[in-house]
Amino acid sequence: MTVTVIPNMTRSAAYEVTSAVLDELSRMGCPVLMEPALEAHFGARDALTYTPNEQALTSCDVVLSVGGDGTFINAAKLASVHGKPILCVNAGKLAYLAAIESDELDLLQKLVTGDFVTERRMMLTASIVDENGSECFREDCVNDAVISRGSKIRVQKLCLHCNGAPLIDYLADGVIVSTPTGSTAYSLSAGGPLVQPGVDSLLVTPICPHSLFSRAIVLDGDSVVEIDSGGAGETALSCDGQEAVTVPQGSRLVVRKSEATVSFIHLKNDTFIDILNKKLSGIG
Repeated sequence: MTVTVIPNMTRSAAYEVTSAVLDELSRMGCPVLMEPALEAHFGARDALTYTPNEQALTSCDVVLSVGGDGTFINAAKLASVHGKPILCVNAGKLAYLAAIESDELDLLQKLVTGDFVTERRMMLTASIVDENGSECFREDCVNDAVISRGSKIRVQKLCLHCNGAPLIDYLADGVIVSTPTGSTAYSLSAGGPLVQPGVDSLLVTPICPHSLFSRAIVLDGDSVVEIDSGGAGETALSCDGQEAVTVPQGSRLVVRKSEATVSFIHLKNDTFIDILNKKLSGIG
């Protein structure tokens, strides 16, 4: 079992937790791969090889991220491209997507024994289509695609269609289209519903809608959502919280289920509800 470890070294606990992960994997006799830039942090260790990410992801059996949900999502996209399952060790705060906490590293033994399950999660493809019908941007998302106002602080009218038919118009700061995995992320903060990961669906949630009657909508997973700002001003698209790209005037955003999926590794028997109860009890 070869493991590619991807830590987020901006986290205050990243070095301590990653070192503990490396020690545990070494004790288990698992070869570990990490990108060369991390050698300055972790030095020479038994069974640890520094190699470029592309080569590491091609060669490994499992991807392991150390950090919070953002770290996990970025690593999950890489794992998806290479068809590798992924798990997250929490070195952050809430981390809804973490498979284990930093005090549960003994559970990594299950990777060697094969005592784990994988859960395939849907992803989204977000595209910007210009006024001539040409696709000028495309990105896959694990959590969500967000279209929002640009530099001007004002609400905008966003016209949504589903499978070519009018769906709803929002007067709002923006719209979030998310997967069930992303229902615990930005969509939750914007008042969207919590959806179990196995439900094949797209969630549409307005951001700060200027209406008493604007609500989030849950659509069938095979739905194609189109969002048009009607040329009312600068809008921007951000996929999974990454740096936003400007949506050109006259263009529209198209979001649909991706052909790609990502496989989450579960080392524990806790359910979605168990995780929610544990994580949400620490808020407020």
